[in-house]
Amino acid sequence: MENFKEKVIIALDYDNLDAARGILERLKGEAYFYKIGPVLFTSCGIQSIELVRDYGCKIFLDLKFHDIPNTVYRAVKSAGELGVDIINVHASGGAEMMKSAKKGGVEAAKRAGKSIDVIAVTILTSLAQEDLRDIFYYPRDEINSSGLKPYSGVFGGVGNLVLHLAELAKISGLDGIVCSGYESLEIKKVLGDNFKTIVPGIRLAGGGYAAEVQRDAGAAITPKGENIKGAAWIDDQKRVMTPSMAFNSKADYIVVGREITASNDPLTALKAIYNDIERFAERT
Repeated sequence: MENFKEKVIIALDYDNLDAARGILERLKGEAYFYKIGPVLFTSCGIQSIELVRDYGCKIFLDLKFHDIPNTVYRAVKSAGELGVDIINVHASGGAEMMKSAKKGGVEAAKRAGKSIDVIAVTILTSLAQEDLRDIFYYPRDEINSSGLKPYSGVFGGVGNLVLHLAELAKISGLDGIVCSGYESLEIKKVLGDNFKTIVPGIRLAGGGYAAEVQRDAGAAITPKGENIKGAAWIDDQKRVMTPSMAFNSKADYIVVGREITASNDPLTALKAIYNDIERFAERT
């Protein structure tokens, strides 16, 4: 598997630049792609993008735009002109919104002189089948003590809804989608290998993150090694799998956050991710 290190995107889920800089410094020369999400971007703005660019790394700007088409067009265009490499929107915003997002991405790419992928989030990996029933399928006149009665009708399942949204994203001209590893392989079969899948919810077998996060939830480490408060992590992912399983499902990229950023030793944690991927490469 060639250049697999460039396919591992590390989530900078911090609320300050010192914490982000600490990870960038510790992983310098070993990590090449980072995700900037709403926590870091709303806390630090364009400085967060400039910081990652200064380390010569690629950027996935994970702001999940979801609004009327013209607003999303302008947002994606502005984001692309900042020099990022991947921008995402919510597929549930509909075809016209996604077409407008792609238009903004194309215009930004021309101005920036680089390729920019515009992708769609399908169903968050923090949601499972019962969550989708809660969101979409509860009859209004049937409630229980919690305010809701479990849905008893026909429900197509997470995979069907993810595939439907992926198809909508493709016909809207987008470059790919965010999904769990459980849906990636089927999406590739139906929509083709050129339609990219980005898979979050990555966990090492044996619980690398789960074993360590109890030590100090929310701790981050600066380049000098001091502990600072930079995030509040709760393991809220439900549809998860290992790095090698995700790539075995034909993921183009994986997004890894807490396995690395909540570790006592981020570099060793990253190498454990790489080792798992290399074992997969040896078997294929």
